[in-house]
Amino acid sequence: MPFQATPQWIGVPSFNIIDIDPIEVARAFQEYVYVGSRLTGVDLNDISIRVSKLPDNSESVTLSELLSLGMKLFDAIVWLTAGRPSSHKLVADPAMTPAEIPSMHEIARATFYCYFMLLVQARYPAGASNPEKPKIPNFLTTIMGMSDDQSKYVSTICSFEPSKFDPKWVHHIQFDGLGQESLSRFGLGVAGYRMFGPFKLYSPKPNMDQNLRPAFNFAKKVASSKASWNVHPLTRSPNVLTKRGNLNKNLGNLMLECFTLEDLKEMEKSKLIYKIPTKEANHLQYRQWTEEDDITGTAVIFKE
Repeated sequence: MPFQATPQWIGVPSFNIIDIDPIEVARAFQEYVYVGSRLTGVDLNDISIRVSKLPDNSESVTLSELLSLGMKLFDAIVWLTAGRPSSHKLVADPAMTPAEIPSMHEIARATFYCYFMLLVQARYPAGASNPEKPKIPNFLTTIMGMSDDQSKYVSTICSFEPSKFDPKWVHHIQFDGLGQESLSRFGLGVAGYRMFGPFKLYSPKPNMDQNLRPAFNFAKKVASSKASWNVHPLTRSPNVLTKRGNLNKNLGNLMLECFTLEDLKEMEKSKLIYKIPTKEANHLQYRQWTEEDDITGTAVIFKE
């Protein structure tokens, strides 16, 4: 059929439909997705900018000066990191009494309290409004004498929910200069290794399925290796999940198949493990585990 010109009466319809450019939209959304994907990140509106009096020069005020004026440590870090924003100028609060301002020693102890919890349990202590309170190690309450409620140490250095403050800062703390008592306690174990511990201390039961020997040997090797940031939950490499699956749940299943019930009860009683594991049917990667330690790497926590 020969081509025919479009009749003039048809016109050009307007559908009011806009087709997006996926590449340009991705560029526009990148920062939003980046920020929204993280559990950490502090809104400036969440920090307290109260101080007992305004500093002589807000443009050059230092962290230690802000602390002496009553600003909380984490709040001050956020404010300074934001570049002393003019949108959130410091506010003088004449009602703030010297008794409200913690000493530098109190701030240091509260900071160590949080640091210890992050390194050993991979979580901050709970603030007053958080009902999920982790169990505080005896080392802090008894040896270090930090027996107040954990919320007190949080409120000393932070006015917002501390989980918003990226905990990866613990990775960069130097151990040189730490008290010997603390170093000795860290040597007993850090977060991420508790479920590996039994494989270093206990022998498998005589009737263990020998197909699980490579998995048992892998767990024993990791437990016997130097603690690594690649395994610590705060800094764990994504490759660990890819290679081995969920470590704790797979290790729990492996324990049930490798150890006797009597051994498991003994582990629980001695607090080597929190409790006897329960079967996790969706975490069976351990059955294909090879015995080489391919997760520890060289990112050791305690360098010699």
